[in-house]
Amino acid sequence: MILDTFERYKHNLFLSPITSGTLEHIGKVCGITDSSTVLDIDCGKGGAALTLAEKFKCAVTGIESQAEFAEEAWRRAIFEDLDHFVNIIDSGPEELPFDDFFFDLALSLGHVRPFNTAKILLELSRVVRDGGWIAISEMVWKSGDSDSANPAVKEWVNGFSPSRISGLDERIKELSGAGFWVESAELEEDKSWEDFYAPQAMAILENRHEHIGSAEAKSILDKWQNELEIFHAAGGKESLGYACFILRLP
Repeated sequence: MILDTFERYKHNLFLSPITSGTLEHIGKVCGITDSSTVLDIDCGKGGAALTLAEKFKCAVTGIESQAEFAEEAWRRAIFEDLDHFVNIIDSGPEELPFDDFFFDLALSLGHVRPFNTAKILLELSRVVRDGGWIAISEMVWKSGDSDSANPAVKEWVNGFSPSRISGLDERIKELSGAGFWVESAELEEDKSWEDFYAPQAMAILENRHEHIGSAEAKSILDKWQNELEIFHAAGGKESLGYACFILRLP
C-alpha cells in the first residue's frame, strides 16, 4: 500500500479530538502526582503520555501496536527530555502485560471511531488499583440520538456496525450500570474537531501532489477526505461530539 495510517496523521499530535486542557483536567480530577503510575493504551505518537508526564512529572507507560507510531512516540519523548518519565511498549490493548492493580490511572483516548469499549474497560479495570481511575474518550450524539443527523452522517456512522454511538446521558447510564462511578463526562469544544482534522487536510493535499497519477493513492486519499467533508460540510460537527469520561473504580 502506498499510504498508511501514519501518513494520514503525520502532522497530528493527538490521534483523536482530545486536547491538552482535557488531559490536564483528567490529571487534576484523578489527583495525579509525581508518584503516580499512568497507563496510556493505543498511545499513538505519545501526545497524551507526554502531556501528562510534562505537567505532573508522573511515570507513564504507553502501549502502541503500530511500530511507526511507537517509534515516533519514543523519539518525541527523547527530544522533549521526558524519556525518564515515559516508556513506550509495543503491544496491543487486549491482554496487557502488567500485574493486577498496578496503575493509578489508565487512559484510552486514541479512538475516534466506535470500538469494543466493554472489552477494553474490563482489561483496564484489571490493571488499575482499587479506587483508581480510568479515562476514556468516545464519539457521542450531541442530541442524544441520530434522529436529527444528516443522512450522510448516519451512513458514515452505520459503517462502524456492530459498534454503536450513544448520547452522552445514555453512555453515562451504561457506564454506571457496568459498576463505574462516573466522576466527569464532558464534551470537547467544536474547535477540537478543527484541530484534529486540519493537519490531516494538509497531509491529504501533500500526498495528492506527491502521488499524482496513482489510482491507488487517489482512492485512499478520497476516502480520508470524505470523512473530513462529512464533518465540515455534511453536518458532522453539529451532530457528533467527542466526550471524555473519567471513571472511578470501587
